[in-house]
Amino acid sequence: MPDFIDLHKAKKLLEINKMLTKSLKIEEILKSVIQAATELIEVSGVFIIYLYDEKTNTLRFAEGQGVDKDHFKNVAFTPGESISGKVFQDKKSKLFTSEQEIDQYMRNMSPRNYEHYYKGVNKRKIKSAFVVPILNKDRCHGIVVVDNFNENGVFTKEDMQVIEIVADQSAIAIDNSNVYQHLKEKNELLQQSISIHNQFYQQIIEGRGIVNVITLLEKIISSPVIFEGELTEEQSDHVFPIVRGNEVLGLLKIERPFADFSHMNQIAIEQASLSIALELIKNNAIFEKEIHLREEVFNQLIEGISGKDLYHALQYIKWDENWNVQCVIMEGKDTPLWQSDKLIDKERFVHTIERITKSIGFDCLIFTRAFQLIVIIPKLRKSGLNELIRQVKQQWNRTEIIYGIGRETSIEDLSISYHEAVRSIGYAKLHQMEMVEYSMLGIERLLYEVDEDVLEMFMYDKLANLNTLDNSFIETLEYFIKMNKNHKQTAAVLHIHPNTLYYRLRKIEEVLETDFDNEKDWIDLVIAFRLYVASNKKES
Repeated sequence: MPDFIDLHKAKKLLEINKMLTKSLKIEEILKSVIQAATELIEVSGVFIIYLYDEKTNTLRFAEGQGVDKDHFKNVAFTPGESISGKVFQDKKSKLFTSEQEIDQYMRNMSPRNYEHYYKGVNKRKIKSAFVVPILNKDRCHGIVVVDNFNENGVFTKEDMQVIEIVADQSAIAIDNSNVYQHLKEKNELLQQSISIHNQFYQQIIEGRGIVNVITLLEKIISSPVIFEGELTEEQSDHVFPIVRGNEVLGLLKIERPFADFSHMNQIAIEQASLSIALELIKNNAIFEKEIHLREEVFNQLIEGISGKDLYHALQYIKWDENWNVQCVIMEGKDTPLWQSDKLIDKERFVHTIERITKSIGFDCLIFTRAFQLIVIIPKLRKSGLNELIRQVKQQWNRTEIIYGIGRETSIEDLSISYHEAVRSIGYAKLHQMEMVEYSMLGIERLLYEVDEDVLEMFMYDKLANLNTLDNSFIETLEYFIKMNKNHKQTAAVLHIHPNTLYYRLRKIEEVLETDFDNEKDWIDLVIAFRLYVASNKKES
């Protein structure tokens, strides 16, 4: 602060202080600073204010008097560049009383800045000047430049100190203005965010659907967007996930990376994602009701309804009462077809099967029970069933699927085809087979119809002493049955001498009290041994 300030300047500084504290608009503050400088400095000259731009890390022209503003708008000093950049960097005022000293400080000005600066001061050379930083709490907002183009050494240290007081006052005002602007911008962003939220919320309330949500989003961000309900392995910053908890329900494919959108557009994308998530959850609830209704229709059909009840059930699934039907059951071999903790995992799988069946001309009744998918196919063609299984394997290859297939029956006998499919899927799981058609099963079909206790008693009667033999004898019997009593092939498979095979077979006949050459004994033994193998597989 100067040692002495005349009364006029002191009063003027008080007026300036009051004026600066009244305004929160940065433009008014800067104009007040320029006006104060012209009134407090007796020597007429050029007054310029540069403010620091954090985004570009440069000092840019903000306000001035006695200069061509259009040229000065193109000037951008980096910290340390020319007089202005050095004072900003050092945060200390600097008084220049000679042209030579000024030229030395301006020597590192970039050619582009010099061109616009020189034209902006009407191609004049500075004779004397001083530059004051705009400081508050050690933060430099910019600088005030006072130039004289007529005489050397006309400015005094007291002149600079007076402008320092103005700069300090303006720094406080600029801080207040920045706080105000920041709050204003936050409030505007909040209002815009609320408006965007309300627009998407209205879409959901009115049941406009995902297509309309996407259309609204494209309108807000002025950019194309694609919704993908099927998940892919694609990793890209052009993809925005639609998330519920830890589950990804779908994807928004956007034209450019999410980070490149403005803050408000990012909010719009997030709101659209949330709205679509809600729509998917709502759709899933409708889907679950539809699946439950399909199962109820199926239950009615296998209960043997007739008359109007049958007519309404068939009308719902668009079937003719004279059609034949066939039941196919699908189940995951080692893992479930869908994950129970994933909201729409089951829905995705069912929709995949629906698309496949429609593409090959089947108007199927499709529903779920526990972790099984049940498909009732009307008007079946053998080639169509094979095509169905082929396409399921191709399109849903993340899980290995096993198939149980019942025989083709009338609608009245649908329960028969269903129970056959249940037995077939059970047989497929037991014997580690991919597909089992009930019509292709042999004696196993009869065994399914017999009480398990009866089968176990039969097995015990025929093989009671089998476990007294070691594993080599049991293995020999197994392959002898598989090779249809062919001695040569059995010995080759077991890698044993024919005499060894002969000895083992005679020993088995002796222990089991049976005769392999007796047709009845042999058939009984084959059936009992199959039951024995199946029983061991169940236990394991």
